[in-house]
Amino acid sequence: MKLKYLKKKHLVQVGLFIGLCVFSFFFIFPIYWAVTMSFKYNEDILTTVPQYIPTRVTTTHYIEIFRKSNFPTFLFNSAKIATLTTLLCVLVASMAGFGLTRFRFKGSKTVSFGIYVIRMIPGLLYTIPLYIIYLNLGLLDNPFGLIAAYCTFSLPMSIWLFLNFYEEIPREIYESASIDGCSNYRMYWNIALPLVLPSISVVAILCFIGAWNEFGLALTLTFRDEAKTLPIAINTMIQRDRDTPFGSIAAAGTLSMVPAIILSLTMQKYIVKGFTAGAVKG
Repeated sequence: MKLKYLKKKHLVQVGLFIGLCVFSFFFIFPIYWAVTMSFKYNEDILTTVPQYIPTRVTTTHYIEIFRKSNFPTFLFNSAKIATLTTLLCVLVASMAGFGLTRFRFKGSKTVSFGIYVIRMIPGLLYTIPLYIIYLNLGLLDNPFGLIAAYCTFSLPMSIWLFLNFYEEIPREIYESASIDGCSNYRMYWNIALPLVLPSISVVAILCFIGAWNEFGLALTLTFRDEAKTLPIAINTMIQRDRDTPFGSIAAAGTLSMVPAIILSLTMQKYIVKGFTAGAVKG
């Protein structure tokens, strides 16, 4: 009976492993295809029989997007906007989360729940109102306008995550610090923030990747090449009146994936700690 149970358990594990491999293939293969396409010659890309493994390699497409387009400008715009959005969101959300968990007032739970509800509203609903507001304020084609818009959408999720992180800090720590004469600012900066430091990486990565990959707002609020971000630039490379440069698009897409991949790999340990911070109570 025990041997039969072990065999059944082993078969389940093998089946689960095979299922996960198939599931992962559907996510990994498009990335692999884009990366290999960026190193292929044009004649090897447009073939009736696809080459899954390139027989020859070239870096022409990477050279072209830097020499014949404003790709460096687009890359710099995305990096600047995503970085500033992340820093501003982490700062504001960490302070707001601390305030909502540290100070109990009438309606604090309603405010916390309202923040969560706002996160459920699709971002596209705000696109037209934001466009009208930005048009009247002269914030179109302005990087700080995009930063403000991205923070608007990222802050509810960021505050909600910080609320969970701060809830794990025992209130006795705050009470002991208060007895020792610690001010609320020092309590936030010297006590609360260091205790949730591993969790900050979760908020930072989600905010950065969200701003880095955002397309809809950037398409609506920017028009000049000097203000466009990387996703918009890649979209404009699709040419309808002549052949689409698939190799150049693949090269641009590959480079756009690099920051997110580096962040995820280098901060993987902190991401796991952050996501499991609120898993255990007591």
